[in-house]
Amino acid sequence: MTAERPFDRLGFIGLGVMGSGQSANLTRKAELPVTVFDMFPEAVDRLVEAGARAAGSVAEVAAGSDVVFLSLPGGPQVEEVVLGEDGVFANARPGTIVVDLSTVPVAVAQRIGRAADERGLAFIDAPVARTRQAAIDGTLSITAGGDRAVFDRVEPLLRTMATDVTWCGANGAGALIKLVNNMVVFETVVALAEALTLIRRSGLVDPALAWDALGQGSAASFTLENHGRKALLPDVHAEGVFPAAYMRKDLGYALELAEQLDTTLPSATLAHDLLGKAVDGGLGTAYHTAVVRVIEGAV
Repeated sequence: MTAERPFDRLGFIGLGVMGSGQSANLTRKAELPVTVFDMFPEAVDRLVEAGARAAGSVAEVAAGSDVVFLSLPGGPQVEEVVLGEDGVFANARPGTIVVDLSTVPVAVAQRIGRAADERGLAFIDAPVARTRQAAIDGTLSITAGGDRAVFDRVEPLLRTMATDVTWCGANGAGALIKLVNNMVVFETVVALAEALTLIRRSGLVDPALAWDALGQGSAASFTLENHGRKALLPDVHAEGVFPAAYMRKDLGYALELAEQLDTTLPSATLAHDLLGKAVDGGLGTAYHTAVVRVIEGAV
C-alpha cells in the first residue's frame, strides 16, 4: 500500500496503436500536466501537439510523475520498462502509482505488484478492451486488478480513456479478465470465419444477407458486427490493427495460465494453432481476422 499524496503530474509510456489514443484522452481530460515517452519521436511529437510534455527517457517520466501509465506490446516489454536497471521502479518516488494498460500474463502482473509493495509503490494492472477507434474516442473497457483503495484513486483518470471501468480484485485479476476476453473474442472470430467459408463455398446465400440473418438470431454479437461485418465480409484485414501476432501472444498467455492451473483449453489451443499458421504464412502484421485465409486453405 502506498502513502497517499495528491496527484500533480502524470506520465505515459508507450504511444502506439492503443497508447496514442489513451494518452491523448488523458492529456485532454485529466486537467493535470502529462509527460510522455515513446521510442519513436514522431509519436511523442503528436502528443506534444495535443498538449502533453515530452520526456527523453523512461527514467524522466518515472521521476517526475505521481501516476505512470504504460501501454506496451506485452509482458517482456512491461517487465523491462518497470523492473529494468533504469526503469520506472528504479526512478519513481515513494508513493508513485504505476498503472499498466498492456496485456500481460497474470503471473507478471502479480510479480510486479509484489515488487511495488516492496518499494513503497503501488501497481494496478488495467488492460483495455475494445478497438483502436475506442481508444481514440475514449470509450474503452478497462478491467483492473490491485489494491481497491489505490484503484479508487486512479479510477477518475482511467475514465478519461474508458466508459466502462471494473475493479476485478487483487493484482492479476484485471489481466485474467482481459485474457479471457480476448480468448472468447478470437474463438468467436474463428467460428465466424468457418461460417463465412461454408456460406461462400455453398453459393446458396449472399454473404451479406447471411450476416443480416445471423444478426437477427442467437448468433448476434459484437464480434459478428465488428470483426465479421467490417473485416471478414469484405475480406479486408488491415495492417496495424490488433495484428494476428499480438492475438497469438495473448492466447499464448491464456494457455500458459491454463497449464499453471492444471487445466486444458481445447478451443483456445486450436485457435492458437490457427494463429500460428497465419503468422507463419506471412499474416502476422495483418488484423487477426486474417485467420480466415488459413481456414480457406489460402495459407
